[in-house]
Amino acid sequence: MEGPTGYHRSGGLSLTPLPVLFTHFGDAWIRGSETLLLDLLRRLDPTRVRPIVWCNGTEMAQACKDAGHITHRTDFAFYLDAGSPAFNARHYAALLREGASLVRQHDIRVLHANSAAPSQWLLPTARRLRLPLLVHLHTAYLRRSRYTLLLHLADSIVGVSRQVLEALLADGVPSSRMRVIHNGIDFDRLTGAPASDLRQTLGIPHDALVIGAPGSLIARKGLDILIPAFSALPPQAHLLIAGTGPEQPALMQQTASLGLTDRVHFIGFCDPIATLYRACDVVALASRTEAFGLVLAEAGFCSRPVIATRVGGVPEVVADGETGLLVAPDDAAALAQALQTMAGDPALRRRLGQAGHARAQTLFSADRMVQDFHTEYDRLAAVPRADFGWRAAVSRLPIYKGLIR
Repeated sequence: MEGPTGYHRSGGLSLTPLPVLFTHFGDAWIRGSETLLLDLLRRLDPTRVRPIVWCNGTEMAQACKDAGHITHRTDFAFYLDAGSPAFNARHYAALLREGASLVRQHDIRVLHANSAAPSQWLLPTARRLRLPLLVHLHTAYLRRSRYTLLLHLADSIVGVSRQVLEALLADGVPSSRMRVIHNGIDFDRLTGAPASDLRQTLGIPHDALVIGAPGSLIARKGLDILIPAFSALPPQAHLLIAGTGPEQPALMQQTASLGLTDRVHFIGFCDPIATLYRACDVVALASRTEAFGLVLAEAGFCSRPVIATRVGGVPEVVADGETGLLVAPDDAAALAQALQTMAGDPALRRRLGQAGHARAQTLFSADRMVQDFHTEYDRLAAVPRADFGWRAAVSRLPIYKGLIR
């Protein structure tokens, strides 16, 4: 039998940390999935897991090296999906070779893909070397992506919310190979951030009602709905939009056309994010899609009530009427009504904020997230390696009959 810190190697039991290869394919920044992976790596028990990182972004690679992790950087690509480059057999073969080389070099026992894309080249490596593959999904994937990225063949599929896994369950993936591990908040990052008065910096009166809207300025965040909804509030209210993105010029033009320039503040990327939460009375998220909504959990931990749209995994984060108010997406009138309800009821704001703090502490701590991953790594490492060969993949191939539907 294997203990929680041990694994079989060369026929015997070694009580050394379990070597796990974390593979991340992301953009040239440190944002959502990058931050979550860094939080996970930082909090893993070094007596139980020895992380090795393989990624494509120079920023992410540097952040992992700075954190003391052995890190390899490669230019990744995935193929056969909508918008992906033409299939390059030479590059794909090179990824397979490098993956196998890293496994052998570091004696890897579990492969962890931090998004679906790396599964396309890690799955064949896992089957060839008889290793378990865990795929951590931060968003729901379209049907073509689910098949071309080989998600159905993974040994463990972890979703940040139940909604992320629903399509795979409908495809026929058994629930025994899927589990939800909600994103965890690094409470220390929120409580330990240096104090600063964002209201004073922006010239906002201390008694004004302030709505905070953190997130990238992209269409799916629904800021073009939030801004006109906000216009229904009294002229003493202010809206702080914290983020950057391609929609900023259009949003600023919309703000000007509504005569809100003096009350809607585009403050850019806010670091530390706790500075925004401290300045706000309410946090609003008008997303059209949202796999989880980490900022809503963060706002709750900071005792701020939230208003959000009833999409994706948001209802798993926000208890409607208990920690915040949920409305339909793309419904400016309903959003305006929710904002007005919050604005006119300080007691409601306090009650929802207190409940949000309690909910975040119970469900969304980084320590809870890390422990759930430790449990999953231990479970996978305890399975005989023979069970992860090509026979396992072949047994799952019937699910691909869905391709002809």
